[in-house]
Amino acid sequence: MFHKWKPGSLFGKLLAAHLVVIVITMLVVGFFLTYLVEKYFFSAREYELVTKAENVAGMLADEFHRGSFDEVEKMAQTLAYSLDMKIRVFLPNKEEIVTALPKDEVGGDEVGLEEGEIDQVLEGNTMSKKMYGPGIQQILVAMPVMQESQEEVISGLPPKIMGVITVNAPLTGITATIAQISRLTLYSGILAAVIAGILAFSLAKNISLPLQAMTKAARELVKGNFKSRIEVNTSGELQELAATFNQAVDEVEKTVAEQKRLQALQQNLVANVSHEFRAPLTSIQGFADAMLEGFVTEEERERYLRVILDNTLHLNRLVNDLLELSSLESGHVQFKWGSVCPRELAAKALHSIEPKAREKNILLKHHFARELALLWGDENRLYQVLINLLENAITYTPPLGQISLIVEGKDDKIIFTVRDNGSGIPASDLPHIWDRFFKVDKARNRAQKGKGLGLAIARELVHLHHGQVTVSSTPGQGSSFSVLLPAFFPPEQNMN
Repeated sequence: MFHKWKPGSLFGKLLAAHLVVIVITMLVVGFFLTYLVEKYFFSAREYELVTKAENVAGMLADEFHRGSFDEVEKMAQTLAYSLDMKIRVFLPNKEEIVTALPKDEVGGDEVGLEEGEIDQVLEGNTMSKKMYGPGIQQILVAMPVMQESQEEVISGLPPKIMGVITVNAPLTGITATIAQISRLTLYSGILAAVIAGILAFSLAKNISLPLQAMTKAARELVKGNFKSRIEVNTSGELQELAATFNQAVDEVEKTVAEQKRLQALQQNLVANVSHEFRAPLTSIQGFADAMLEGFVTEEERERYLRVILDNTLHLNRLVNDLLELSSLESGHVQFKWGSVCPRELAAKALHSIEPKAREKNILLKHHFARELALLWGDENRLYQVLINLLENAITYTPPLGQISLIVEGKDDKIIFTVRDNGSGIPASDLPHIWDRFFKVDKARNRAQKGKGLGLAIARELVHLHHGQVTVSSTPGQGSSFSVLLPAFFPPEQNMN
C-alpha cells in the first residue's frame, strides 16, 4: 500500500532525517575518499619522479666532474626523450646550461624554481612542487648534482655540489584517473543513496504505520469502540508497544464494562432496596393504622402486633445485611484469624440448621473425610458462609427433600459442598445468583424474608479467605454449592 508522505507527519520527518543523514554521510565519505585517492596518486607520482631525478643526477655527475658540458647536454636530451620528462640543468652560479624537452613537447607554461628555491637546492636539499589547475598540471623535482671523492669520504666532508637539475612531468594522466575514480565514486554514492533511501523509506514506514494504527485505535476508543486492536508484524519495541496498547485497551474495555455493570447494579440496588423495604413498611403501616382506628378486636390485637414485630425484625436483618456486605466490600471488616478444624466447623453449622430443616421435614445428611488439614481464617465468618448456604438450600428444597453437607480435601484445598434435591436454578440465572437481592423464584411468597443478600455475603467472605465458591445446578433436580479454601499446614504437621 502506498504511504502518503506528509512533511509534518512522523513518517515524513523520519524519512527526511534518514535521507539527510544518508546524503551527508555520502558527501563526507566521497570527499575523504577522493582526497585519499588524490593524495595517493600524487605521492606515488612524486616518489617515481624523485627516483628518476636521482638516477639522472647520478648519470650527469661524472660528466659534471670532467667538465664535459656538451656531453651533459646530450645525455640530458637522451634522458628527457626516454623518460618522457623535461630536464633542466643549472650550474652553481644559477646559470641554466641545458633545457631538454621530451618528445612532442615544444615548451610553454611550466613549473619552475624561484631564486630562493635554487639556493635551497644548492645547499644539498631536494625539493618537489606541483601546480594543479585548469591551465597547468605539472610536478617538479629539483635535486643537486653532487660528486663525492674518496678524500671527502675519508675526511667526512660533505660532497661537492656541482650543479642542479630539475625534472618536470605532466599530471594529465593522474588527473584523468582521479576524475574517473571520482565519477565512479559519485555513481556508487548515488546508487548507495537510492538503496539506502529505499531502506529508509521501508524503515520509516514500519515505524510510523503502527503508531498511526495506535492513533486510529485511540480515536476509536474516544468514540467508545473498544474492538479496535493493533497487529504489528515486526519484532522488538514496536511489537511490545502494540501488545501493551492492546492490553491497555482490553483493560479499559473491562473497566468500562465493569463500571456499566456496577452502575446497573447500583440502579437495581436502589430499586431492590425500595421493593424489599416497601412491603414490610406497608404491612406495618396498615396494621398500625387499623389498630389506631379501633378496627381490631382484642383477639386480633396480639396477632397484628406479632406481624408488626416480624416485619420490623425483617427490616432490621435487611439493614444489618446491607451494612455487613458494604463493610466486606470496602475492606473495613476485622477478622480474627486462626486455625480452624473443618470437621468441627461443618458439624457446628449442621447442628445449628437442624431445627429449620426439621420444620420442613427435610433430611440432613453429611459426609466428612477422616483426614483433613486445618484452615486458616475467621471461624465465625466461615461458619456464617456455611449457614448462608445451608439456609439457601432449605429455602429451595421442598418438604421431604434432602440436603447433604460434604467436607473433603483435594490438592491442598478443603472443599465444603452443600447439595440439595430442590427446584434447581435455570442456567440463565446462574451468573446472577451472587447479585444483591437477586431471587430465582420471583413469584415466591414473603415467608422467606431477608434472603436476597445471603449468597452475596457468602461469596465476599470466601474471597476474603483467598478461596472461591462455585455452583452447578439442574432445574428440577437440585443444586450444588462448593466452597474451596486453601488448606493450612502448621509447622509441626509439616514435620510429620
